[in-house]
Amino acid sequence: MNSRALFVLHYSPPIHGASKVGDSILNSSIINQELDTRFIKIKSSENIDSIGKFNIKKLLYFFGLFFKVCWSLVFFRPNIIYYTASPFGFAFYRDLAISIPIKIYNFFLKQNLFYHYHAKGINEFVSQSKKNKKLTNFLLKGTNIILISKLMQSELEQVTSYKNIFYLNNGVDNLLTNYDFRSILTERKSNNKINILYLSNLFKEKGYDTVLELAKYFKEAGLKNIEFNFAGGWASTEDKQYFKEYVNTNKLENYVIYHGLVQGEEKKRLFSNATIFVFPSRYKKEVFPLSVLEALSYGLPVLGFNIGAVPEIINGKIGIISNKELIFEDVEKMISEFQSESTFMRCREEYLNNYTVEVFEKNLLNILITN
Repeated sequence: MNSRALFVLHYSPPIHGASKVGDSILNSSIINQELDTRFIKIKSSENIDSIGKFNIKKLLYFFGLFFKVCWSLVFFRPNIIYYTASPFGFAFYRDLAISIPIKIYNFFLKQNLFYHYHAKGINEFVSQSKKNKKLTNFLLKGTNIILISKLMQSELEQVTSYKNIFYLNNGVDNLLTNYDFRSILTERKSNNKINILYLSNLFKEKGYDTVLELAKYFKEAGLKNIEFNFAGGWASTEDKQYFKEYVNTNKLENYVIYHGLVQGEEKKRLFSNATIFVFPSRYKKEVFPLSVLEALSYGLPVLGFNIGAVPEIINGKIGIISNKELIFEDVEKMISEFQSESTFMRCREEYLNNYTVEVFEKNLLNILITN
């Protein structure tokens, strides 16, 4: 008989890193075939803008989540419990409350409990007070912790109560056949235009303003065969206004195109038409950006900043780790040295070997059933 596994996790909507990973687990044929699964959605925000902010709806969502978890513990009686945990804020206290019935259940039945962190902030939170440190150690006592990258290990410097720690890189869907990818390579070879793509949520810490500065720089340099494509949801009306005013003030209408929040075929088209992916994020909570993995899946070389696990993903053969001071020079290098078919193929191979959903699912399943 397959082990019973209860997954308490985020999945879309809204769309963000943790919910995309949750979608992969929810729809995984590998995991659902090997385990008798039940899924409970952690619903706390209606949209990206409300993440991290308290409102009354979140209390209602909390009580619904608490009831569903208790019901599943009593009537489903899982052998494995997987929980997507948050390191701070209201979500931390929600997780703390939800963990109480889980800990009581686990105390009597000694099952495997896994807390998966997609975000940074544990070390910062426990450093703020002795209370935070005690509560975090209580939350994680006897649990198996899953981190996205070995570069996150410093997050647990002040936490000693957990049982084991595992590292699990994210993965994204492979949406291309070999024929599809060959067609993309043929199209890139016949097109002399440099197509730079930014695809992420649009707030300044994610770096869209830096990419606008790149567009201005290359316009003033007189480079004609370059285009900057932006896609993603606005974090605020202020960001939307800043973007429009910057484009208008600097007369970038012939260089900059905003495509909105894209999914499906439109998103696939943008990745297919691009030749360079830029991810100049300086967002302090950045860990393992899925958009970078998506770019690699389309054979795109990536320019990113030294944030989170980005330096673990990008090596010198598939991109450049840059910074605000060097980005203009480094994009010029990307244009001159990273626009060949061999580079595009290396990027695709890096993805296939390390960052497909199948690799992620197999690694997660291995963690859950062998520990």
